[in-house]
Amino acid sequence: MILPRIALAVLAAVLLFGFASAQTRRPGSRPTTAKPTATPTPVATPQPTPAPSINPASPPIAIVNGVTISAADIEDNVRESVMRDPDQYLRDYYLDPAKAIREARQRAVESRLSSMLIEAEAKKRGRTSSELIEAEINSKIAPPTDQEIKAAYDANRDQIGNADLESVRSDLVNFIRNQRSQELYTAWLNRLKMTNVVSKNADVNASNLAAGTVLGSVNGEPLRIEAINERMKPYAYKMEMRLYLIRQDLLNRRINNQLITGEAEKRKVGSEEIFRVEITDKIKPPTDDEVKKFFDANKTNINGDLNSAKTAIISFLQQQQQEKLEQALAEKLRAAAKLQVMLKEPEAPVMNVGFGEGASRGDPNAAVTIIEFTDFQCPACGGMYPIVEDVLKPYGNRVHFVVRNYPLTSRHENAFKAAQAAEAAKAQGKFWEYIDVLFKNQNALDVDSLKKYATQVGLDRKRFDAELDSGKYEPIVRRDMEAGDNYGIDATPTFYINGVILTDYSAEGLREAIEKAFARAKR
Repeated sequence: MILPRIALAVLAAVLLFGFASAQTRRPGSRPTTAKPTATPTPVATPQPTPAPSINPASPPIAIVNGVTISAADIEDNVRESVMRDPDQYLRDYYLDPAKAIREARQRAVESRLSSMLIEAEAKKRGRTSSELIEAEINSKIAPPTDQEIKAAYDANRDQIGNADLESVRSDLVNFIRNQRSQELYTAWLNRLKMTNVVSKNADVNASNLAAGTVLGSVNGEPLRIEAINERMKPYAYKMEMRLYLIRQDLLNRRINNQLITGEAEKRKVGSEEIFRVEITDKIKPPTDDEVKKFFDANKTNINGDLNSAKTAIISFLQQQQQEKLEQALAEKLRAAAKLQVMLKEPEAPVMNVGFGEGASRGDPNAAVTIIEFTDFQCPACGGMYPIVEDVLKPYGNRVHFVVRNYPLTSRHENAFKAAQAAEAAKAQGKFWEYIDVLFKNQNALDVDSLKKYATQVGLDRKRFDAELDSGKYEPIVRRDMEAGDNYGIDATPTFYINGVILTDYSAEGLREAIEKAFARAKR
């Protein structure tokens, strides 16, 4: 049978920081875990899977060579997978979607009022919101002691597994810092509520709220229902999409197991024999050269030297081999099978996402427009940058590509200034050349480096330096950030393709989303 695949992020939690997620999330955006995942497990002997049952009360989601698989056949596994997920919001949504949406709308109101409160306080003091957050929160986060790190390690051994403390130290430090950041943030907001006038006027979940209804205000500045409705559009979709991907993965495993069972019956052998011949026997130990090549390509993100990382790298490379062999076997068996899949992907909402003053290329009147909210210090953004460039190249001017700013200021200390620098480069017509350098030098985005890169791409340094030092483009960056907040963005990069949020951050996922947008545009 096809064993559950171990995601590539498994090794990332032990060795490769920054690869564990397709996006970098803003602290406090939703409960996240910085707790490390266990190291990869050895290949196990496959066990027979029970034959699908026919449940008349449950809709069929696939038919494999005449055998029906219903939603009920995989739902116990779906529930188990969701309940293991560290995201409490996903678990809540799975158990009671209507209640989860009501609670999410209430959180959205609180979040927006909090942002308005900080903006109001910043205006009073003649400072920026980022400066206030830095002074009131970031600068006050004490680094965790060795004893605190050890205590966090001991308290979370169930998630950490066999990984030693040093290999997950960075994750534990981030976990503790995020906890302290949230505590400081909550206390600060409570103090601000005492010195500003914050009111709540209407229940966001009340029925039949009229257009323009004011839900609350900060010092007289209103928060209207439309802002929350727009912000909540992607919420249910994101949750439904995550549940769909879980169901899709489990269904694919079930289909593959069914096909292997059929193949085993055809060959008059056990399923384990098929798995052994087609997969296990073909997995080869990586050579020392392959291990060293992997280490050299990723050593900036690996804790320790080659010898200390060797065992985990070998496990990871063998897991990659297994995944490729499983995929090849599945494709071969599916090609010869009578297979019908009825599991439907959720329909994405279309959001009204504006261009702002973002840098753009391609025909503004093109049938497809991609708007990306990015952070130049974000590793996930840097990882997506070459993928986007490669995918968009064949489309030429047929795709209109817009880049807007969403620096995660509480996580990336240089991102806000880097965004302003990119705007200064845009003013001189060299935005794309400049951000290419930024993404290739994410570990050196201090002001001196930003100015040095301006020279590299041929900018007028006198003008560039003056505009960067004066904060000339700060208002543009802030407007982008405010727009991102209103769209409910909580991570970077975030892409909208004709207003539809991207969920698959692979090259294939981006290309498929673009083609779907072209198809919808034709209709």
